[in-house]
Amino acid sequence: MAFDRVIVATLTPLWPLLDAEERPAVVSEVARSVTRAIVIAPFHIRFAVESVSIVIGLCIVLISAGAGGPLARTLRTDRFYRLLQRLPGSAGSVIRLYRSMTLLAFYDEAPVAEKLLAARPAQNS
Repeated sequence: MAFDRVIVATLTPLWPLLDAEERPAVVSEVARSVTRAIVIAPFHIRFAVESVSIVIGLCIVLISAGAGGPLARTLRTDRFYRLLQRLPGSAGSVIRLYRSMTLLAFYDEAPVAEKLLAARPAQNS
């Protein structure tokens, strides 16, 4: 799907524990996972998500154009996503779907899970 990577990359958390080498690999794997999940969805869901994601992806590209850096792009896309989620209809539903699948896939990635487990406090047994 054409705009999965753009949407997933903007929804992936900016997590400071991932270094510069790990982040692109994690984002690529998360985008692959989300795309796979959408591809195997029933036709009526896949068709709706693909149709709406084209419009959302184009809007994200236009919104991100001219943004100063990654933080400015993130702020712009976050505002756009919040606006879409408040609107009735399929756009808000598609953003919620992408957001939930992106977060689940992100926390399921090995580098993220390892750092989460390493960061948690030692539990008394």
